[in-house]
Amino acid sequence: MARGAWAVVLILFAASVFPVAAQVVVEDDEIVTGEVNLFDVRVDNTRSVAAAMGLSVVMPGMGHYYIDKPVSAFAYISVDVASIFGAIAFSALADQRENGARSFAAAAAGIEKAPPGEAYWRHVGAYMDAAEYNEAVELSRGSADNQYRTPESWWRWADESQKDGYNDMRQKARNLRVASSFFVGALVANRIVSVVDLRVFHRRSLSSGVRFEPALAPGNGGASLTLRADF
Repeated sequence: MARGAWAVVLILFAASVFPVAAQVVVEDDEIVTGEVNLFDVRVDNTRSVAAAMGLSVVMPGMGHYYIDKPVSAFAYISVDVASIFGAIAFSALADQRENGARSFAAAAAGIEKAPPGEAYWRHVGAYMDAAEYNEAVELSRGSADNQYRTPESWWRWADESQKDGYNDMRQKARNLRVASSFFVGALVANRIVSVVDLRVFHRRSLSSGVRFEPALAPGNGGASLTLRADF
């Protein structure tokens, strides 16, 4: 049997086994078949990618689990759980350090009743006593309302080392809050990366595939079968 006839039999057999779509065009004495997709690896798009992306915004990894990518889903969920734990843990530690610093100041500097607000505790760490702070306000021609007049809110450090120790505790609390904010940023970044990953995967799945592109030329008994792979 001629080589061209064997090629035709091969193509017909492949068409009967695999669900393919083919087109045959006759041009002069050459027969050229259209694209024949034998091993299509494109993803079934019956599941909504938009829904998967929405799930990943709520909880990274859920969208990957929805489209049957359990390994990626586990990775994204693990990062999210670790980030949530880190944000909560470091925030709690920061609150603990800040409360410890204020308790130390109350005991060491003689604070009986602190007015509400963070500004007061900054002033406690910046001046040796309330009189020094009030004098600084007067020199800068600030409002008398900004001064501390009630004896319950006055403070006085015994020496610089106590004030420095207080400021050191407050700095450690601030460092812990910065660490907590990094974990919050990781939560946002994890959602962005998860959504982008789903989008890129979807676009690749639409364009990927492995195809045979045969061309037959019965006039001279030649045939060719080209394998093409797109990723």
